[in-house]
Amino acid sequence: MSPEEYLGAVKAVAWEAADYLPAERLAEVHSLIDHGEPAEGLCSLAWAIVNEQVQVPAALINAIYEFTAEVIEDEFMPTDLRKFQLSDGGR
Repeated sequence: MSPEEYLGAVKAVAWEAADYLPAERLAEVHSLIDHGEPAEGLCSLAWAIVNEQVQVPAALINAIYEFTAEVIEDEFMPTDLRKFQLSDGGR
Protein backbone atom coordinates (compact mmCIF):
# COMPACT_ATOMS: atom_id res chain seq x y z
CA MET A 1 0.00 0.00 0.00
CA SER A 2 1.41 3.36 -0.99
CA PRO A 3 1.57 6.22 1.53
CA GLU A 4 -1.26 7.96 -0.35
CA GLU A 5 -3.44 4.83 -0.22
CA TYR A 6 -2.68 4.41 3.50
CA LEU A 7 -3.64 8.02 4.21
CA GLY A 8 -6.84 7.64 2.21
CA ALA A 9 -7.76 4.46 4.09
CA VAL A 10 -7.09 6.11 7.46
CA LYS A 11 -9.23 9.11 6.49
CA ALA A 12 -12.05 6.74 5.49
CA VAL A 13 -11.91 5.06 8.92
CA ALA A 14 -12.07 8.44 10.66
CA TRP A 15 -15.03 9.56 8.54
CA GLU A 16 -16.86 6.29 9.23
CA ALA A 17 -16.41 6.93 12.94
CA ALA A 18 -18.43 10.13 12.54
CA ASP A 19 -21.54 7.93 12.41
CA TYR A 20 -20.87 6.89 16.02
CA LEU A 21 -19.00 9.70 17.78
CA PRO A 22 -19.74 13.39 18.27
CA ALA A 23 -17.80 15.77 16.01
CA GLU A 24 -16.02 17.40 18.95
CA ARG A 25 -14.51 14.01 19.91
CA LEU A 26 -13.20 13.60 16.36
CA ALA A 27 -11.55 17.02 16.07
CA GLU A 28 -8.23 15.77 17.45
CA VAL A 29 -8.43 12.64 15.28
CA HIS A 30 -8.82 14.69 12.09
CA SER A 31 -6.20 17.21 13.19
CA LEU A 32 -3.58 14.50 13.73
CA ILE A 33 -4.39 12.86 10.40
CA ASP A 34 -4.33 16.19 8.55
CA HIS A 35 -0.96 17.07 10.09
CA GLY A 36 0.80 13.90 8.94
CA GLU A 37 0.19 11.68 11.96
CA PRO A 38 -2.43 9.20 10.66
CA ALA A 39 -1.61 6.33 13.02
CA GLU A 40 -1.69 8.67 16.01
CA GLY A 41 -5.04 9.92 14.76
CA LEU A 42 -6.40 6.38 14.82
CA CYS A 43 -4.95 5.83 18.28
CA SER A 44 -6.84 8.95 19.36
CA LEU A 45 -9.95 7.50 17.70
CA ALA A 46 -9.55 4.28 19.68
CA TRP A 47 -9.41 6.26 22.90
CA ALA A 48 -12.45 8.33 21.88
CA ILE A 49 -14.45 5.13 21.33
CA VAL A 50 -13.48 3.81 24.75
CA ASN A 51 -13.94 7.11 26.58
CA GLU A 52 -17.34 7.72 25.00
CA GLN A 53 -18.24 4.04 25.47
CA VAL A 54 -19.87 3.77 22.05
CA GLN A 55 -20.47 0.58 20.15
CA VAL A 56 -18.94 0.56 16.66
CA PRO A 57 -18.74 -2.07 13.93
CA ALA A 58 -16.05 -4.71 14.32
CA ALA A 59 -14.72 -3.67 10.90
CA LEU A 60 -13.96 -0.20 12.27
CA ILE A 61 -12.02 -1.60 15.19
CA ASN A 62 -10.22 -4.06 12.92
CA ALA A 63 -9.19 -1.17 10.67
CA ILE A 64 -7.86 0.79 13.65
CA TYR A 65 -5.68 -2.15 14.63
CA GLU A 66 -4.61 -2.81 11.03
CA PHE A 67 -3.55 0.77 10.33
CA THR A 68 -1.79 1.28 13.68
CA ALA A 69 0.08 -2.05 13.66
CA GLU A 70 3.85 -1.64 13.79
CA VAL A 71 3.44 2.12 14.26
CA ILE A 72 1.69 2.48 17.62
CA GLU A 73 2.92 0.30 20.45
CA ASP A 74 0.29 -1.78 22.25
CA GLU A 75 0.90 0.04 25.51
CA PHE A 76 -0.50 3.24 23.98
CA MET A 77 -3.73 1.64 22.74
CA PRO A 78 -6.73 1.03 25.00
CA THR A 79 -6.71 -2.55 26.23
CA ASP A 80 -10.49 -2.85 26.15
CA LEU A 81 -11.21 -1.48 22.66
CA ARG A 82 -12.72 -4.76 21.42
CA LYS A 83 -15.30 -4.50 24.21
CA PHE A 84 -16.97 -1.75 22.16
CA GLN A 85 -17.46 -3.63 18.92
CA LEU A 86 -20.90 -4.49 17.68
CA SER A 87 -21.51 -8.15 17.06
CA ASP A 88 -21.78 -9.17 13.40
CA GLY A 89 -20.61 -5.71 12.32
CA GLY A 90 -24.15 -4.35 12.64
CA ARG A 91 -25.07 -0.80 13.55
